[in-house]
Amino acid sequence: MSYASASAISDKAHKIFSRLKKVISSQELDEDLYVTDDVAYIPDVHGDFIHLALTLYRHGLIDKNLELVAGHKYVFLGDIYDRAPDSDVIDYWLNNQINNNKEIYRLIGNHELAFFLRGEDGSPIIFPSQDSIKDISNNFCLTEQLLQGIASGHMLAAYVDETNTKGESVTLYVHSYVTDDDFLRLGLDADSDIVPFAQKLNERFKKLGENALGIFQDGKKSKTYHWKSIMEVFHKDSLFDFYGRKNDIDTSFIWRRTGLPLLKTYPAALDVSIPNNVYQIVGHTPVFLFNLPSKQPTNVPFVLSASAGNGKVQFSDVGIGYYYREDDLARPSVIINKDRAIEVT
Repeated sequence: MSYASASAISDKAHKIFSRLKKVISSQELDEDLYVTDDVAYIPDVHGDFIHLALTLYRHGLIDKNLELVAGHKYVFLGDIYDRAPDSDVIDYWLNNQINNNKEIYRLIGNHELAFFLRGEDGSPIIFPSQDSIKDISNNFCLTEQLLQGIASGHMLAAYVDETNTKGESVTLYVHSYVTDDDFLRLGLDADSDIVPFAQKLNERFKKLGENALGIFQDGKKSKTYHWKSIMEVFHKDSLFDFYGRKNDIDTSFIWRRTGLPLLKTYPAALDVSIPNNVYQIVGHTPVFLFNLPSKQPTNVPFVLSASAGNGKVQFSDVGIGYYYREDDLARPSVIINKDRAIEVT
């Protein structure tokens, strides 16, 4: 991804990099580090590069030069933008890591998809996010880059590590969780394998991106953007339509309700049908916003099981992006390792 002024971002980024390198080696490492060949997931970072970098270092995933450690796949669960002000630095850093041949997968989140929900004047509709507002004055450079990422297949709707699908449970990475109804919307049986589901979902998302990008670029040529038409590309697809039902179970898996009203009594379980034999790792709603048991830490992911079947969902957004303080490198320790996830029973 790219913002309007690459040179300005480079200067800003390297100032932050320089400050971080002076303090990062003093950080305590997490007790359960990732090991080679692990898939490392990164939940919603919301523009806080400092907290992202500190968290990755504490988990043994970047070195003292802020370079991602080789030997892992890295899956970003979406919502890179908004809240803290350094989304541009995150994009710049991620692009450098990709150019250095690190294996990175980026998933769409509601904060990315909301870039395409604009009024006739280009103003954002769902929420006035600082990045989508700033992009107006940048001639919608980032908006176009996001559409190009979808259309090229570089930004995904879901990810399954196909090299590690043996055994009883396969891991699915997605912004919010997938239900059996999503299989039916794709024309698959609810008990279909998760690998072809993810493949077909990504193919469908890519096609939507191609259509929306074409509309965007036609508008760019005529200097009259057709935002309503771009929105309708996603709005007309039940898998990607979250416009009218934000944080509802029946909305898109990109903004599906993640259980806030449900965790008031224990044992707790998801009240919807989710895929069997699948362990879903999702972001979207910060752990500290759930009504968890009083002694359960909120800087650690937690797991809910389906009320029927053996599917599970790990809620992994530990609040990166909520602790930003200008000119302050201090950030609380948070856990992004599924081996530390706590199962709510």
